[in-house]
Amino acid sequence: MEIKPLHGPINLKESKNDALLEKKREMAMEFERLFAKHLVEEMTKGSFKMDDNAIGAGSFGLYREHITESLANEIANQRKLGMADLVMKHWKIKE
Repeated sequence: MEIKPLHGPINLKESKNDALLEKKREMAMEFERLFAKHLVEEMTKGSFKMDDNAIGAGSFGLYREHITESLANEIANQRKLGMADLVMKHWKIKE
């Protein structure tokens, strides 16, 4: 009985290159997320002010953080800022 590979011979060099390329894409997207988060934080800096004596003032910071994080992730996932694309272009990686 002969056992045949499913996908042909495995080229370890190509596998490493593919893994490296995927890691670079993930890092570029993470940079876009961080940039978007900083941008959203700066844009909404005065929007979430509450008096320290107000009911729930302590938990309002968590609410603001959640809104900021969610909005930044949405902006980054749409790739409208172009930061990930700039990083990929700098690394000479084509999409």
